[in-house]
Amino acid sequence: MRRTLLTLLPAALLLALPATVDAQPQRGRQIAATLDGRYLAGRVAEQDHDYDAAADQMDAALVLAPNDPDLIYSAFRMRMYAGRIDAAAQLAPQVLETRPGDGFANLVLAVQAVRKGNYKAAEQQLGRIGSENQLGPLREYVIAWLKAGEKDYAAARVALGKLRPAAGERAEAPALVIEAQIDEMAGDREAAESKYRRAITLDRNGLRTTIAVAEGLRRLGKADEARKLLKSYGEQHSDAVLMDALIAPNAPMPKPPSVAAGIAEILFDIGGILASDPRNQRADLALIFDQLATNLKPDHEFAWLMISSLYEQFQQIPKAVAALAKISPTSPLFWQARLRMAALEAQQDRFDEAITRLKVLVAEKPDRIDAALTLADLLRSKERYAEAIAAYDTAISRLRSVDERYWPVYFGRGIVLERTKQWPKAEADMKKALELSPEQAHVLNYLGYSWVDQGLHLEEGMKMLMRATALRPDDGAITDSVGWAFYRVGQFDKAVEWLERASEQKGDDATITEHLGDAYWHVGRRREARFEWERALNQKPEKDRVPVLKDKLANGLNPSNDKPTVYEKVAAPKQGG
Repeated sequence: MRRTLLTLLPAALLLALPATVDAQPQRGRQIAATLDGRYLAGRVAEQDHDYDAAADQMDAALVLAPNDPDLIYSAFRMRMYAGRIDAAAQLAPQVLETRPGDGFANLVLAVQAVRKGNYKAAEQQLGRIGSENQLGPLREYVIAWLKAGEKDYAAARVALGKLRPAAGERAEAPALVIEAQIDEMAGDREAAESKYRRAITLDRNGLRTTIAVAEGLRRLGKADEARKLLKSYGEQHSDAVLMDALIAPNAPMPKPPSVAAGIAEILFDIGGILASDPRNQRADLALIFDQLATNLKPDHEFAWLMISSLYEQFQQIPKAVAALAKISPTSPLFWQARLRMAALEAQQDRFDEAITRLKVLVAEKPDRIDAALTLADLLRSKERYAEAIAAYDTAISRLRSVDERYWPVYFGRGIVLERTKQWPKAEADMKKALELSPEQAHVLNYLGYSWVDQGLHLEEGMKMLMRATALRPDDGAITDSVGWAFYRVGQFDKAVEWLERASEQKGDDATITEHLGDAYWHVGRRREARFEWERALNQKPEKDRVPVLKDKLANGLNPSNDKPTVYEKVAAPKQGG
């Protein structure tokens, strides 16, 4: 019997096929193939993080098997991922028939109830979430908002008290903001003002805290103080988000606290926690929480910025751009959104449009460096080095003060200066970057290698390389630099040792593979050398290396294709150097 793709589907899904399959074999096979294809196409789209396509395919499959529990759940999940929250809510009751404790099915119905102002129903829905409660400890904050919506402010404060951070902890500031907002709803303006003031003293560098406190102070009649707070933040963080729109005299009065907006903030916070997972395994769940946040608060611009970032991470660039387009021109995030749009345009092979957009931004705000720096980095990525130097020059000329955070600016300009054969200027910029931040492995690597490669400051250069690899021992590119530096000073046994290690760390790099072949040749391992050169040819080397590699394969190393040593006898530095 022919095995079809349908055999890959869950048994429950197969049982959901119409009864007419047996009576009409040909029609049954067509239905099965269509269901099979839709389901598998949905799974493939899910793997690619193309959740709109996945949701479309699962919905189409669901039409063919509308009562299958597994397919209902798959369609529900894809709608959640795609941000089709209202559509997901339509399937949630069916999901709960077989999965009564499901976190997202209960949560999406709770969100729907909040939007309708039915806070008691929302609380009951949350109470049905099983032990895998995806809200975690932040559930109490959601309950506090629901109690406030029911005007049971005493119960709201009890819920908040269960999670109150210790005095002075960083988490105390956002907790105080929530308490202040609920005090505002309760009409206790004095308590609200006191908590807003306490929050900002604890978190003066927090953008969201600053905006929330400023909005609260404005609502409480302290507009001048709020404007001063925003202005101070903008001056201290000149390379961060603009405050111009919020400081403007005609800025609209902030909306009063609401249950929907408060819970949206909690959902966004959960999304942020998931997105920061160091193993990067929960970004898809982060997307769901951010989508829920925007469903409750469509103008939640921090959430739209995060959604854009997640889509960019998923390589869904058009969706990332669409999320940025949700950010209002009056938002303090609008400038940042425009910068990101330019970077995303460059990723979509619309490089000229991106450069044009950035040049407009550079001219629009002559006191800011971020547009000029973004422009410089993009030009460097396309090897338009002369233009990149000019953009870096613009960025550096706009620095009000030079401190540690600006080391990448000098490093970036140093790279393009080196690429345009302006080594003295490049060296000065690299030294400046290290002066600002001495433990930057990539700067140590670049400067140390450049010195050794030119036969300059050999011992100091080797020490820099050793420090770089101590800071980043698993970085194949830095390990390769150490190995190639030993090669350049004629210590070929050492070179082999380090280059073999680099090849283990980054075995698909044509440059590292070629370097290892060269080192093998010098220690008499010539068959292995040719093997590495052959391998390098198959690893997409730079175009100018192809004829060199072919020459090495045909003739071995010779003065025409080998880098001479810069110094025959240099004492090897200690490994910890």
